[in-house]
Amino acid sequence: MKPKLWFVLAAAAAVLALIIGLVTIFATGTGPRGYVANNYTRAAHLDLSGDSDNRAYTSPKPPTAVAAEITSKWRPQSQYTDSSGIYLRYSSDAVIIRPHSPGSVIHVMDADRAYRRYHSHVGGVWGWSSPHGESFRGRGPGAGK
Repeated sequence: MKPKLWFVLAAAAAVLALIIGLVTIFATGTGPRGYVANNYTRAAHLDLSGDSDNRAYTSPKPPTAVAAEITSKWRPQSQYTDSSGIYLRYSSDAVIIRPHSPGSVIHVMDADRAYRRYHSHVGGVWGWSSPHGESFRGRGPGAGK
């Protein structure tokens, strides 16, 4: 009878682990994009025009507090702050947090689009954002040396 008890306990533990995993996924989303969508107020009227991938959200908190919340759940590959806002780069997404009275506006978009749009702020910090990574050397004459 003891082996049956262990089987029941193992099955109960597996079900509990599954429930905890699902709650965590739904609470934090499946990445920074999901986390922002689940934790901040959608503000479609603040979406950047001409960019169908961009989603805007708002928070009554200042940009530094919002960035701290997001980065505590999802560590960015790169982070840059200047007087215009806080720029977080992830593998495929970017989160841009800017002051917006009375708190912050949070823009979530594809990392490549964010790089092109905010190049004047992050160009020297984020580096090249193509699949080539930082080792990309231009592929001009002498490529492959």
